[in-house]
Amino acid sequence: MKKGLLVMTYGSPADYTFEGIGEFYTNIRNGIRPDDNEIEELFDKYKIIGSSPLQSITKETVERLKGILEKEFNIYYAYKFSDPKIQDTILKMETDGIEECLCLVLEPHYSMYSLMGYESFIHSDKIKFNIIPSWHNEEFLIRYWAEEITDRIKVIGSDDYEVIFTAHSVPDIAKEYDDSYIDQIRETTEEIIKKIPIENLKYIQVWQSESQNGMDWIKPDVLEYIRNKKEPRKNYIFAPIGFISDHIETYYDIDFECKTLCDELGADFHRIQMPNNDDRLIEALVSVVRKNADKEYKLYTREEEHKDNQSSDDLKMPFFVKKLIEKKGKENVKMPEYVRKMLIKAGKIKE
Repeated sequence: MKKGLLVMTYGSPADYTFEGIGEFYTNIRNGIRPDDNEIEELFDKYKIIGSSPLQSITKETVERLKGILEKEFNIYYAYKFSDPKIQDTILKMETDGIEECLCLVLEPHYSMYSLMGYESFIHSDKIKFNIIPSWHNEEFLIRYWAEEITDRIKVIGSDDYEVIFTAHSVPDIAKEYDDSYIDQIRETTEEIIKKIPIENLKYIQVWQSESQNGMDWIKPDVLEYIRNKKEPRKNYIFAPIGFISDHIETYYDIDFECKTLCDELGADFHRIQMPNNDDRLIEALVSVVRKNADKEYKLYTREEEHKDNQSSDDLKMPFFVKKLIEKKGKENVKMPEYVRKMLIKAGKIKE
């Protein structure tokens, strides 16, 4: 049996020109190019941070995994919105004769809004897949955050601090379909706290990086939380536990936006370094791979929902909204107004 390991993550622009950002943004929008103002807004963020290190970090992660697991798996990597894309990599795996493939997404928490997006690209008539659903409480990952936060608090040497645990926000509608993501983020926070040997730890778990797409997002937002505090702390320690690698959500949303706000308030900004390729993260990844290696593998053929994802007459609504409609029925979904209007226009529901 020829077995593969497919390591996947989000991706980043191929280049950081306006057109390069536009192409990346178009991939995120399922082939629909955003208007120039939207592209300009993202382009401006990349001008501030310079570039994203995500692809180089991912390549190093894969090389380190190969050094440990290459006798057990043929190891591949792919990005959801960059090259090499997931579909193209699966075609290569078919050519290579892979029969079973374990899929590891470099995002520890499962969400219909994010990880399910990877699942929508996985299909083959030749390869059986085993998709790891989440690994948010993996021991070595929890240890990484707990040890790094503990060390930072000791360096600060003051009780006037607050640890800000952050994760990417998701639309409030996620609560309608019992998405496990929100609870998993809270579980990770709780597990980290248990491992921090500091009495009366001062902390809060908040959300970051919400998009301006006409939807309500879960709160509190990190910037709103800090801005609305009546008595700001002297030290804010940011721990972006929803991610494992540096990219725009850490470089811009935390290092730029949160630091700018801290500077305005006269507070000292501290950000815990991301795991990236720390030994503890690699140990966590190897552990989760081996725990899941012998679980069930099954075919994921090109179902109708995958065809819809690339169809020219697609409604272009978020994938998780389609799944919610599929689950509850079009007439029973409490959906964002802009999605409702798309459905009406397409004749899918009545006004």
